[in-house]
Amino acid sequence: MAKNDSDILAVLPTARSLQKWATTPDIATRLRSRGITVNHVKTVQRRLELMLDQGLVTKRRLSTAIEWQRNEGVSGIAASSGSLMTFDEALALQVLRRFASRQIPTLVSTALDGLFTVSKERLTKGERNEGRRHARWDRKIAVVDGAFERIRQPVKESIFQQVSQALFAEQLLEMDYRASAQTVMPLGLVEAGDLIYLVAQVPGKPAAVMYRLDRMERAQATDRPFTYPRDFALSSYVNKERKFDFFPRGNAQVVLRFAPNAAHGVLEAPLSRDQTFETDDAGFVTISATVMLSERLRWWIRSYGPYVEVLEPQDLRQDFIAEAKEAFNLYSDAGRVKPSTT
Repeated sequence: MAKNDSDILAVLPTARSLQKWATTPDIATRLRSRGITVNHVKTVQRRLELMLDQGLVTKRRLSTAIEWQRNEGVSGIAASSGSLMTFDEALALQVLRRFASRQIPTLVSTALDGLFTVSKERLTKGERNEGRRHARWDRKIAVVDGAFERIRQPVKESIFQQVSQALFAEQLLEMDYRASAQTVMPLGLVEAGDLIYLVAQVPGKPAAVMYRLDRMERAQATDRPFTYPRDFALSSYVNKERKFDFFPRGNAQVVLRFAPNAAHGVLEAPLSRDQTFETDDAGFVTISATVMLSERLRWWIRSYGPYVEVLEPQDLRQDFIAEAKEAFNLYSDAGRVKPSTT
């Protein structure tokens, strides 16, 4: 960026200004009034045309004059980086905005709005020249949730903003959760499948608790700060304590017997580093692995239906035997209550 580009952007009006547009001579005059040397108006015109290609400014023709306006959100690092932004960087910012929008705190995302705007304009302009492959990349990528798709109650944007702000600023959060008013210390946000959870701690209580954001009826960040617990680490809460496995009960050796052609996924993506397997003559695959006993494990085993048998541990096997009997009764005529004929 030429050294005067930031000065040009500083004197340009925006759509929110009282005088929304300025001609090139007007801009040159404003620059001179700030003590900036402008030898030729055409020099300002050339810089404005370059910034137009970068998506920093907008122009319109009014009669014989060309008028200019600074794009909303273009300021600070966005203004200083616009003409230096490569197509790789512009694409990276757009991918960040698309796939990490929930993880970016609201306060930070507001500050990045200018960069997001510049990067989008950079790719739009690039579609007509050497950046066309970068501009088309966003149309070639998508994310598909591996779970069965369901229609979830959306998280209210106002609630997410308040939760995010309280988490970022380490302020107490007041919320109405399932008709219960609570004040909590927000410790972390976790995306689990298609749900977003707040991990928080009630002041005076030792254990952190999970709250689904879609179940929050109200959330308000207060101006009361709290001291973030030094002994809490979100990564440990998720990866070591395995709280999002739901009701974890410790590690155990699990032995599962899969029907022929049903174990491909487990062989390609092992349950644990110590996983072993054996295949018998009939094609059944027996897998042994050390895993966390939890509700999530049960959900996963149930997803295989009749194509997997729990061999160990015995208490888990007995639970699935009982479930199988209940399922049999549910689907059999003997288990149905027949309507009265009287």
